Amino acid sequence: MTIQKMWPDTMPPTHGWPQVTVATGSKLVFTSGQVAQDTDEKMVAGPDDYEGQTYQSMINGYAGIAAAGGTPRDVVRLMIYVVDPTPENLEQAYAGFGRALADVGAKPSGMTLIGVSGLSDPTHKVEIDMTAVLD
Repeated sequence: MTIQKMWPDTMPPTHGWPQVTVATGSKLVFTSGQVAQDTDEKMVAGPDDYEGQTYQSMINGYAGIAAAGGTPRDVVRLMIYVVDPTPENLEQAYAGFGRALADVGAKPSGMTLIGVSGLSDPTHKVEIDMTAVLD
């Protein structure tokens, strides 16, 4: 399996993540949306803790990728849903994102962040799903 991350000069610059990811492999892995809950379904970050919620959502997603036989480096795409994406909340979310990447030894993948009016539970402020390509 190969993953090529690209930052073409013909596209607007990003702040750390690739504009284009090319992946070849024989197995695709898609996680469902992950929130900041532990295996007992308890929230591990409060409703105003966007950093903690993003961090735990990322860690939960990486656990799903690992369960399918992958590693954080196999992730090629993230979809990040954020309730009330104010500059302050996004700053916290990006901090949690960076901390999760550092803790698992991953580099940013292609991603889209979407502001939403709500998620499945009013205490959930961040939800993340992942796509990985394995060989």
